[in-house]
Amino acid sequence: MTRWIFLGFLFIVGFLLITMARIKNTNDQVPYFLRYDSLAINSDPAVDLKVKSNYIPTEQQLEKLQNDYAAIWAHLNYLYQHPNPEPSKERFTEHFYLNLANNYKEGQLGAIERKDLSHSLIIKTWSRDGLSCNLVDSLAKFSYRFPDGSIETSSATIAVSLLFQGDNWRLDAIRFIDETIKNNSL
Repeated sequence: MTRWIFLGFLFIVGFLLITMARIKNTNDQVPYFLRYDSLAINSDPAVDLKVKSNYIPTEQQLEKLQNDYAAIWAHLNYLYQHPNPEPSKERFTEHFYLNLANNYKEGQLGAIERKDLSHSLIIKTWSRDGLSCNLVDSLAKFSYRFPDGSIETSSATIAVSLLFQGDNWRLDAIRFIDETIKNNSL
């Protein structure tokens, strides 16, 4: 009798092993830390940073913030010309991304190209746990290239709220307080 129970057990185990071998996990998505972000790599604006917060971040935290802030603007500039928010999903919080995705209307690519030239960041609040940051970009400079070949340069004051999620800073809220056009040229 025990021989039949043992053979039944081996049969069930063998059946489960064969069944599990046929199930294939076809998740082809590369983990976040192995992804190559060409937009962020090709963007290199000048970033000046001042801290006016009660809690002072470390040099490593500030360096990470500078790099991620430049990457966020690379993705915002990409969105300015290409209305699809999907490639920039990892640079925005879920709430911000859902607002972009809900307002996304499929259409033609934009004709105006925007590039950020420099940023002057003033950190107003830095959380004790290092996961939240509110800042003012007091002298953000942008270059706009139009289809006729003309270029405009503008300067803006921008309020930004960032959250540290996963391995990088993500944009949670942004508001342009003031933007002035500096010059027109052909």
